[in-house]
Amino acid sequence: AQPISRSEAAVRAVDMAHLALRTLLMRDEEASSNAAMVDDLLRTGALHSPACVAAFRAVDRGQFWIEGSGAIAYADTPLRSGRLHQSAPHIYARALEALMPLKTGMSFLNVGSGTGYFSSVVGELLGEGSVNDGIDIWAETLEHARERCLGIGKRTIEFTLGNVYQMDVNVGMRYDRIYIGACASERAKYLCELLEVGGILVAPFQSGHSQQLRKITRTSEAGFTNEVLNSVHFATLV
Repeated sequence: AQPISRSEAAVRAVDMAHLALRTLLMRDEEASSNAAMVDDLLRTGALHSPACVAAFRAVDRGQFWIEGSGAIAYADTPLRSGRLHQSAPHIYARALEALMPLKTGMSFLNVGSGTGYFSSVVGELLGEGSVNDGIDIWAETLEHARERCLGIGKRTIEFTLGNVYQMDVNVGMRYDRIYIGACASERAKYLCELLEVGGILVAPFQSGHSQQLRKITRTSEAGFTNEVLNSVHFATLV
């Protein structure tokens, strides 16, 4: 790994201090384990299908975050430290439900793959023989994701350094399922061309001054349906 600068070290120290403070301020009823987190997602309706519930139970969210973070890793809140990020559990839960059905042999692309957590959850449903790709613009984030995935035995997830805006959709492979973990602008709509016919893309899109999590299904070579799932707030896809 490349050494970090003093400024980056200072930012990480501040991030860890914020995490510690948030942990101290957490209410007693908030999730303090992966099992409790999944129970909360079931109770709120963010998770409901048995297959998705099993996938969330199989992958411990805390193992993908920074060591020593404690219960905050399971709180229903987004996490950020330096260039590492994880969306709130309920966002991933709704995204996974929207991507269903997920079956062995399908292909999946995670744009802005972050810590590798969501790729691992999806991998529980796809199985070892499926294409499970992640792309991110930060090398240290990819290194973290690879390390955490290998730590739980996920050896078939491929993480690539790159910018999705520079992908040539005319020569790249198509995917059955795509998730974008940052708010996409109008120019990202071309990513729908990466979908197989019958494929599903779930992503936050800018809509005026707000953001919407949408489910886009490719019904034919030229046909797409667009379903708004709920309002969200994400960082911008770069």
